[in-house]
Amino acid sequence: MKNPGVRSLLPFLLASALTACGPELDESSPVSAGELETNTAAVISGASRGSTVQVSATDGVNVRSGPGSTYGLLVTVPYGKTATVLNATPTNGFYQVDYQGTVGWTHGDYWNVVAGLWVNGYQLNATQEKWVRWMGTYTVPKLQGTRDERLTKAARVAWWSLKEGVLDLANPFSYSNCNYTTGDAHVGPLVVCPSGRAWQVGISGVQVPNFSMATVQNTSASIHSTLTEAQVLGATASQAGYASGTSTYNSIVNSTGDLRKSWLQRNHAVGITLQETTVTYECVTNSYGWCYGTAWPTTARYAPNRTEALESIRELKAAMDGLAP
Repeated sequence: MKNPGVRSLLPFLLASALTACGPELDESSPVSAGELETNTAAVISGASRGSTVQVSATDGVNVRSGPGSTYGLLVTVPYGKTATVLNATPTNGFYQVDYQGTVGWTHGDYWNVVAGLWVNGYQLNATQEKWVRWMGTYTVPKLQGTRDERLTKAARVAWWSLKEGVLDLANPFSYSNCNYTTGDAHVGPLVVCPSGRAWQVGISGVQVPNFSMATVQNTSASIHSTLTEAQVLGATASQAGYASGTSTYNSIVNSTGDLRKSWLQRNHAVGITLQETTVTYECVTNSYGWCYGTAWPTTARYAPNRTEALESIRELKAAMDGLAP
Protein backbone atom coordinates (compact mmCIF):
# COMPACT_ATOMS: atom_id res chain seq x y z
CA MET A 1 0.00 0.00 0.00
CA LYS A 2 1.06 3.58 -0.48
CA ASN A 3 3.03 5.24 2.32
CA PRO A 4 0.37 6.92 4.52
CA GLY A 5 2.90 9.34 6.02
CA VAL A 6 1.46 9.19 9.55
CA ARG A 7 3.10 11.94 11.59
CA SER A 8 5.42 11.15 14.48
CA LEU A 9 8.49 12.73 16.06
CA LEU A 10 11.74 11.76 14.39
CA PRO A 11 14.15 12.38 17.29
CA PHE A 12 12.42 9.89 19.58
CA LEU A 13 12.09 7.20 16.92
CA LEU A 14 15.54 7.19 15.35
CA ALA A 15 17.25 5.53 18.27
CA SER A 16 14.86 2.58 18.36
CA ALA A 17 14.84 2.28 14.57
CA LEU A 18 18.62 2.12 14.41
CA THR A 19 18.78 -0.61 17.04
CA ALA A 20 16.08 -2.74 15.43
CA CYS A 21 17.86 -3.70 12.22
CA GLY A 22 17.71 -7.45 12.71
CA PRO A 23 20.11 -9.98 14.23
CA GLU A 24 23.80 -9.11 14.22
CA LEU A 25 26.82 -11.31 13.78
CA ASP A 26 29.06 -12.01 16.73
CA GLU A 27 31.78 -9.35 16.55
CA SER A 28 34.29 -11.87 17.92
CA SER A 29 33.97 -13.92 14.72
CA PRO A 30 33.50 -11.49 11.83
CA VAL A 31 32.70 -12.78 8.38
CA SER A 32 35.90 -12.97 6.33
CA ALA A 33 36.24 -11.63 2.81
CA GLY A 34 36.31 -15.18 1.50
CA GLU A 35 33.12 -16.15 3.29
CA LEU A 36 31.32 -13.16 1.84
CA GLU A 37 31.79 -14.84 -1.54
CA THR A 38 31.16 -18.46 -0.56
CA ASN A 39 28.99 -18.69 2.55
CA THR A 40 25.47 -17.67 1.59
CA ALA A 41 24.05 -17.98 5.11
CA ALA A 42 26.80 -15.83 6.58
CA VAL A 43 26.40 -13.21 3.87
CA ILE A 44 22.65 -12.93 4.33
CA SER A 45 23.04 -12.68 8.10
CA GLY A 46 25.79 -10.12 7.68
CA ALA A 47 23.61 -7.94 5.49
CA SER A 48 21.32 -7.31 8.45
CA ARG A 49 24.19 -5.49 10.14
CA GLY A 50 23.84 -2.63 7.68
CA SER A 51 21.45 -0.07 9.14
CA THR A 52 19.59 2.43 7.05
CA VAL A 53 16.59 4.41 8.21
CA GLN A 54 14.12 6.00 5.86
CA VAL A 55 11.90 8.91 6.82
CA SER A 56 8.87 10.40 5.11
CA ALA A 57 8.03 14.08 4.83
CA THR A 58 4.99 15.22 6.80
CA ASP A 59 4.71 18.35 4.64
CA GLY A 60 6.73 20.08 1.95
CA VAL A 61 10.07 19.92 3.81
CA ASN A 62 13.23 21.86 3.01
CA VAL A 63 16.63 20.22 2.72
CA ARG A 64 19.47 22.72 3.21
CA SER A 65 23.23 22.81 2.68
CA GLY A 66 23.92 22.95 6.42
CA PRO A 67 22.31 22.25 9.83
CA GLY A 68 20.26 25.43 10.16
CA SER A 69 17.51 27.49 8.52
CA THR A 70 20.01 30.13 7.34
CA TYR A 71 21.80 27.68 5.03
CA GLY A 72 20.98 27.56 1.34
CA LEU A 73 17.94 25.62 0.15
CA LEU A 74 18.87 22.56 -1.91
CA VAL A 75 15.46 21.01 -2.51
CA THR A 76 11.94 20.90 -1.07
CA VAL A 77 10.74 17.35 -0.51
CA PRO A 78 7.02 16.83 -1.25
CA TYR A 79 4.65 15.39 1.34
CA GLY A 80 4.97 11.61 1.73
CA LYS A 81 8.26 11.25 -0.17
CA THR A 82 11.04 9.36 1.57
CA ALA A 83 14.65 10.26 2.31
CA THR A 84 17.44 8.20 3.87
CA VAL A 85 19.06 9.34 7.11
CA LEU A 86 22.84 9.43 6.70
CA ASN A 87 23.72 10.84 10.10
CA ALA A 88 21.47 9.88 13.02
CA THR A 89 23.13 12.44 15.33
CA PRO A 90 21.33 15.79 15.01
CA THR A 91 22.97 19.19 14.93
CA ASN A 92 20.66 21.98 16.10
CA GLY A 93 17.78 19.55 15.52
CA PHE A 94 18.85 18.96 11.89
CA TYR A 95 19.66 15.55 10.43
CA GLN A 96 21.78 14.77 7.39
CA VAL A 97 19.71 12.96 4.76
CA ASP A 98 19.90 11.77 1.18
CA TYR A 99 16.85 12.62 -0.90
CA GLN A 100 17.12 11.00 -4.33
CA GLY A 101 20.81 11.84 -4.59
CA THR A 102 20.66 15.28 -2.96
CA VAL A 103 22.52 15.19 0.35
CA GLY A 104 21.72 17.92 2.86
CA TRP A 105 20.29 18.80 6.25
CA THR A 106 16.68 18.96 7.38
CA HIS A 107 14.90 19.52 10.68
CA GLY A 108 13.66 16.36 12.39
CA ASP A 109 10.29 17.80 13.42
CA TYR A 110 8.97 17.54 9.86
CA TRP A 111 9.69 13.87 9.22
CA ASN A 112 8.54 10.52 10.54
CA VAL A 113 10.43 7.24 10.54
CA VAL A 114 8.90 4.60 8.30
CA ALA A 115 9.25 0.87 8.84
CA GLY A 116 11.27 -1.06 6.28
CA LEU A 117 12.41 0.29 2.94
CA TRP A 118 10.10 2.23 0.64
CA VAL A 119 10.45 2.66 -3.12
CA ASN A 120 8.13 4.82 -5.23
CA GLY A 121 5.61 4.97 -2.39
CA TYR A 122 5.50 1.22 -1.74
CA GLN A 123 7.04 -0.74 1.10
CA LEU A 124 9.31 -3.55 -0.03
CA ASN A 125 8.37 -6.96 1.28
CA ALA A 126 10.81 -8.73 3.61
CA THR A 127 12.52 -10.71 0.84
CA GLN A 128 12.91 -7.71 -1.47
CA GLU A 129 14.29 -5.61 1.37
CA LYS A 130 16.76 -8.32 2.37
CA TRP A 131 18.28 -8.43 -1.11
CA VAL A 132 18.37 -4.66 -1.57
CA ARG A 133 20.21 -4.41 1.75
CA TRP A 134 22.50 -7.24 0.68
CA MET A 135 23.39 -5.55 -2.60
CA GLY A 136 24.00 -2.23 -0.88
CA THR A 137 26.19 -3.82 1.77
CA TYR A 138 28.15 -6.36 -0.26
CA THR A 139 27.89 -5.67 -3.99
CA VAL A 140 28.56 -1.92 -4.00
CA PRO A 141 32.09 -2.30 -2.50
CA LYS A 142 33.02 -4.85 -5.20
CA LEU A 143 32.04 -2.67 -8.15
CA GLN A 144 34.48 -0.39 -9.93
CA GLY A 145 34.49 3.41 -10.06
CA THR A 146 33.90 6.18 -7.55
CA ARG A 147 31.52 5.55 -4.68
CA ASP A 148 28.79 7.53 -6.45
CA GLU A 149 29.33 5.56 -9.67
CA ARG A 150 29.17 2.27 -7.77
CA LEU A 151 25.96 3.30 -6.04
CA THR A 152 24.44 4.32 -9.37
CA LYS A 153 25.30 0.98 -10.99
CA ALA A 154 23.91 -1.02 -8.07
CA ALA A 155 20.71 1.05 -7.81
CA ARG A 156 19.90 0.76 -11.51
CA VAL A 157 20.29 -3.00 -11.51
CA ALA A 158 18.51 -3.39 -8.16
CA TRP A 159 15.58 -1.55 -9.75
CA TRP A 160 15.68 -3.87 -12.76
CA SER A 161 15.77 -6.99 -10.59
CA LEU A 162 13.06 -5.60 -8.33
CA LYS A 163 10.64 -4.84 -11.14
CA GLU A 164 11.44 -8.16 -12.87
CA GLY A 165 10.54 -10.06 -9.69
CA VAL A 166 14.05 -11.51 -9.21
CA LEU A 167 14.35 -10.00 -5.72
CA ASP A 168 11.23 -11.90 -4.64
CA LEU A 169 13.14 -15.19 -4.86
CA ALA A 170 14.48 -16.93 -1.77
CA ASN A 171 17.87 -17.34 -3.49
CA PRO A 172 18.20 -15.08 -6.55
CA PHE A 173 21.79 -16.22 -7.15
CA SER A 174 20.44 -19.48 -8.62
CA TYR A 175 17.89 -17.70 -10.84
CA SER A 176 17.86 -18.90 -14.45
CA ASN A 177 14.91 -18.06 -16.68
CA CYS A 178 14.72 -19.17 -20.31
CA ASN A 179 12.30 -17.87 -22.90
CA TYR A 180 11.23 -20.89 -24.91
CA THR A 181 8.87 -20.71 -27.88
CA THR A 182 6.16 -21.87 -25.45
CA GLY A 183 6.94 -19.13 -22.93
CA ASP A 184 9.23 -18.37 -19.97
CA ALA A 185 10.37 -21.13 -17.63
CA HIS A 186 12.78 -21.31 -14.69
CA VAL A 187 15.42 -23.90 -15.54
CA GLY A 188 17.96 -25.93 -13.59
CA PRO A 189 21.57 -24.95 -12.89
CA LEU A 190 23.07 -26.97 -15.77
CA VAL A 191 20.46 -26.17 -18.43
CA VAL A 192 21.55 -24.03 -21.39
CA CYS A 193 18.87 -21.89 -23.00
CA PRO A 194 18.55 -22.41 -26.80
CA SER A 195 20.55 -20.06 -29.01
CA GLY A 196 18.75 -16.85 -29.89
CA ARG A 197 16.35 -16.99 -26.93
CA ALA A 198 16.21 -14.52 -24.05
CA TRP A 199 17.99 -15.97 -21.00
CA GLN A 200 18.09 -14.13 -17.65
CA VAL A 201 20.31 -15.28 -14.80
CA GLY A 202 21.45 -14.33 -11.32
CA ILE A 203 20.50 -11.60 -8.87
CA SER A 204 21.14 -9.02 -11.60
CA GLY A 205 18.71 -10.56 -14.07
CA VAL A 206 21.40 -10.15 -16.72
CA GLN A 207 20.73 -11.44 -20.23
CA VAL A 208 23.33 -14.09 -21.02
CA PRO A 209 23.32 -13.60 -24.84
CA ASN A 210 23.98 -9.85 -24.60
CA PHE A 211 27.69 -10.25 -23.88
CA SER A 212 30.49 -12.24 -25.47
CA MET A 213 32.51 -14.75 -23.48
CA ALA A 214 35.57 -12.50 -23.77
CA THR A 215 33.68 -9.53 -22.31
CA VAL A 216 32.34 -11.62 -19.44
CA GLN A 217 35.72 -13.15 -18.67
CA ASN A 218 37.51 -9.81 -18.81
CA THR A 219 34.90 -8.24 -16.53
CA SER A 220 35.25 -11.06 -14.02
CA ALA A 221 39.06 -10.85 -14.10
CA SER A 222 39.04 -7.07 -13.53
CA ILE A 223 36.65 -7.30 -10.56
CA HIS A 224 38.11 -10.44 -8.98
CA SER A 225 41.77 -9.81 -9.73
CA THR A 226 43.00 -12.05 -6.89
CA LEU A 227 40.84 -15.04 -7.83
CA THR A 228 41.12 -17.58 -10.62
CA GLU A 229 38.14 -18.03 -12.90
CA ALA A 230 37.51 -21.42 -11.31
CA GLN A 231 37.44 -19.79 -7.86
CA VAL A 232 34.89 -17.23 -9.06
CA LEU A 233 32.73 -20.01 -10.46
CA GLY A 234 33.07 -22.03 -7.27
CA ALA A 235 32.14 -19.08 -5.06
CA THR A 236 29.13 -18.31 -7.24
CA ALA A 237 27.99 -21.93 -7.23
CA SER A 238 28.24 -22.04 -3.43
CA GLN A 239 26.28 -18.82 -3.11
CA ALA A 240 23.58 -20.32 -5.33
CA GLY A 241 23.29 -23.25 -2.92
CA TYR A 242 25.47 -25.90 -4.57
CA ALA A 243 28.01 -27.07 -2.01
CA SER A 244 31.66 -27.62 -2.84
CA GLY A 245 32.36 -31.18 -3.90
CA THR A 246 28.83 -31.94 -5.14
CA SER A 247 28.33 -33.03 -8.73
CA THR A 248 26.50 -29.79 -9.60
CA TYR A 249 29.26 -27.67 -8.07
CA ASN A 250 31.92 -29.58 -10.02
CA SER A 251 29.91 -29.30 -13.25
CA ILE A 252 29.67 -25.53 -12.81
CA VAL A 253 33.38 -25.08 -12.07
CA ASN A 254 34.35 -27.27 -15.04
CA SER A 255 31.69 -25.92 -17.40
CA THR A 256 32.40 -24.62 -20.90
CA GLY A 257 30.72 -22.45 -23.50
CA ASP A 258 27.44 -20.69 -22.75
CA LEU A 259 26.94 -22.54 -19.48
CA ARG A 260 30.27 -21.26 -18.16
CA LYS A 261 29.46 -17.77 -19.39
CA SER A 262 26.09 -17.87 -17.63
CA TRP A 263 27.68 -18.86 -14.33
CA LEU A 264 30.27 -16.10 -14.50
CA GLN A 265 27.38 -13.69 -15.09
CA ARG A 266 25.54 -15.13 -12.09
CA ASN A 267 28.34 -13.77 -9.90
CA HIS A 268 26.66 -10.72 -8.36
CA ALA A 269 29.40 -8.16 -9.06
CA VAL A 270 30.02 -9.40 -12.62
CA GLY A 271 26.33 -9.58 -13.49
CA ILE A 272 25.52 -6.16 -12.07
CA THR A 273 28.47 -4.56 -13.84
CA LEU A 274 27.34 -5.95 -17.19
CA GLN A 275 23.60 -5.51 -16.71
CA GLU A 276 24.01 -1.88 -15.69
CA THR A 277 25.16 -1.02 -19.22
CA THR A 278 22.00 -2.59 -20.65
CA VAL A 279 19.66 -0.95 -18.12
CA THR A 280 21.27 2.43 -18.68
CA TYR A 281 20.99 2.25 -22.47
CA GLU A 282 17.55 0.64 -22.73
CA CYS A 283 15.68 2.11 -19.75
CA VAL A 284 17.49 5.21 -18.44
CA THR A 285 18.72 6.80 -21.66
CA ASN A 286 16.01 5.37 -23.91
CA SER A 287 12.52 4.04 -23.22
CA TYR A 288 12.31 0.51 -24.54
CA GLY A 289 8.88 -1.03 -24.12
CA TRP A 290 9.97 -3.88 -21.87
CA CYS A 291 11.38 -1.47 -19.28
CA TYR A 292 7.98 -0.26 -18.07
CA GLY A 293 4.39 -1.43 -17.74
CA THR A 294 1.56 -2.47 -15.45
CA ALA A 295 0.99 -6.11 -16.44
CA TRP A 296 3.01 -7.48 -13.49
CA PRO A 297 2.61 -6.35 -9.85
CA THR A 298 6.30 -5.51 -9.32
CA THR A 299 6.55 -3.64 -12.63
CA ALA A 300 3.34 -1.75 -11.88
CA ARG A 301 4.76 -0.59 -8.56
CA TYR A 302 8.32 0.28 -9.50
CA ALA A 303 8.24 0.85 -13.25
CA PRO A 304 4.77 1.77 -14.55
CA ASN A 305 6.39 4.46 -16.69
CA ARG A 306 9.80 6.05 -17.23
CA THR A 307 9.26 8.89 -14.75
CA GLU A 308 8.37 6.59 -11.87
CA ALA A 309 11.10 4.12 -12.84
CA LEU A 310 13.74 6.85 -12.58
CA GLU A 311 12.30 7.91 -9.23
CA SER A 312 12.50 4.31 -8.01
CA ILE A 313 16.16 4.19 -9.03
CA ARG A 314 16.91 7.44 -7.19
CA GLU A 315 15.25 6.16 -4.03
CA LEU A 316 17.10 2.84 -4.20
CA LYS A 317 20.37 4.73 -4.60
CA ALA A 318 19.59 6.83 -1.54
CA ALA A 319 18.79 3.71 0.49
CA MET A 320 22.01 2.02 -0.61
CA ASP A 321 23.94 5.17 0.27
CA GLY A 322 22.98 4.48 3.88
CA LEU A 323 24.21 0.87 3.62
CA ALA A 324 27.36 0.83 1.53
CA PRO A 325 30.79 1.26 3.15
